Amino acid sequence: MRIRPFRGFRPLPQLAARVALVPNGLLSDARRRRAARNNPYSFAHVVKPKIDFPDDVPRADDQLYAFARQYFDKMVQEGIFLRDSTPCFYLYRSILPSHTQTGLICCLDIEDYDQHRVRRHENTRQDKELANERQITLTQLNSYPVFLTHRPVEAIDQFLTQLAVQPPAYDFECESGWQQQLWVISNSEAIEQLIQMYELHVPVSYIADGHHRCAAASRFAATMRQRDQGQYLSRDHQFFLAALFSSNQLRIYDYNRIVKTLNGLDAPTFLQRVAERFEVSPAPRRPFRPTCPEEIGMFFDQTWYVLRVRPQWMPQDMVSRLSASLLQDLLLEPVLGIIDPRSSKELDFVPGIQGLKELERRVAKGKAAAAFSLFPVSMEQLMAVSDANRIMPPKSTWFEPKLLSGLVVFKMEY
Repeated sequence: MRIRPFRGFRPLPQLAARVALVPNGLLSDARRRRAARNNPYSFAHVVKPKIDFPDDVPRADDQLYAFARQYFDKMVQEGIFLRDSTPCFYLYRSILPSHTQTGLICCLDIEDYDQHRVRRHENTRQDKELANERQITLTQLNSYPVFLTHRPVEAIDQFLTQLAVQPPAYDFECESGWQQQLWVISNSEAIEQLIQMYELHVPVSYIADGHHRCAAASRFAATMRQRDQGQYLSRDHQFFLAALFSSNQLRIYDYNRIVKTLNGLDAPTFLQRVAERFEVSPAPRRPFRPTCPEEIGMFFDQTWYVLRVRPQWMPQDMVSRLSASLLQDLLLEPVLGIIDPRSSKELDFVPGIQGLKELERRVAKGKAAAAFSLFPVSMEQLMAVSDANRIMPPKSTWFEPKLLSGLVVFKMEY
């Protein structure tokens, strides 16, 4: 990996908890608006500018991006954000009760993505790519790092641990309740050593979260190269903001499903159809958490069931054997008629971080006809699928904690 230090914009340490934002796709614009209404420091005004506009303003309207850039410039002018005087790296740590993850915030060469050294496991949508590219073009900001992981390298882990011996420049609790720490690495010798270590020991990395941001950065770089015909004065557009974590630092949670209807089937017929491909039995515990990909938990009619794939229906392909694939291919599509999980209005996704009780709650409240608990994807599976240039089903992985937006900002000059 070809990493690069940069002159980051950072909020004043005493304001970091009010500025930095946990990007949460589960929140509606109305809830974001309520959360940011009494907090002019919130970075939501920059990355989610629609909260400051009427509902009838289109989500990709150029005036939103213009507002975002002006709002950030105002925060800089008012001293809420300060810029480092020299290019730096940033050591970033999130502390949860269950685990701690420490990684490096840097700029990464877009060529690593274009040459498949930054590897993906999800498809992207062109409309989202174009919207993200437009946002980069009009704001000049990279404020939410692409979340990347790589195979463990002991030398890098040890060096980052040594750098964290000093007191952090930031130490605060974010809005999700997790402790956040940040160290500013400005020492030229440490910077050079990090550059060499990642280039030597990390030949590839894997996208944990940020497929659309990577694709948009690639589009933007190609547009700029074509516009300038190689005569550009700045190469900032060749880089994107990233956070690199060793895979042994991270935890992948299950990403569960609920269905709103049973495709016109009554309860006995539904269970009968499910039993064609699964062995169905009452769960030994409530709620039921699967112990392997071949097991799926189902909460239906106030009862937890264990669904075990019948041997003759068990595929050999590594993607088809993922828990999300088994549910989709053997139940959601043939029994419930859900062909495209990305677009179906009958299907919804529930992150495992919310707990299995959330599945019960949605069924009990009538928001779902049935719920399914899945076995989480392993880090090795994610890497194997990405190395093979294969694609997982949508919403296969949920990483927690999420990275903060607005803690370190890369503003491009071009």
